[in-house]
Amino acid sequence: MKNTVKIIAQKIADDQNLFLMNLIIRGSSKKPSFEIYIDNKNGVTADICADYSREFKDEFEKTEFAEVDYSLIVSSPGIDEPLQFIDQFYKHIGRDFKISFDDGEKVQSIEAKLTNIDNDVLTFIYKKEELIIKFNNLKKAKVKLSF
Repeated sequence: MKNTVKIIAQKIADDQNLFLMNLIIRGSSKKPSFEIYIDNKNGVTADICADYSREFKDEFEKTEFAEVDYSLIVSSPGIDEPLQFIDQFYKHIGRDFKISFDDGEKVQSIEAKLTNIDNDVLTFIYKKEELIIKFNNLKKAKVKLSF
């Protein structure tokens, strides 16, 4: 069942121009719970989650597991989750980040403000200086929450 759910979840994400961020399956095979976390370049709304849920239910009913009594949660990953795709960064231009990146010699962890994105290159301001980092050199990036 896990593979079927993963295939359906990824197909719908691809069809709706979404990123499948995480898929968690809990419970038993007789009463599983599927938690699907999606995102896109502009952010995920309740309507996007509802459309995704409807499509998932339609596709799941076509499988051999159609009679399984399952629960489904579709949500955005939340602002405190690390970003995984470069397109997720666009909606966060101007925000502060906690980032870890490989500078060619070692992995550094800093807090910096994202100011620009150009293809696969991210520009941050760190200690009043521009810091250019290729996306592939990022190890972890989280939006810094401010209250």
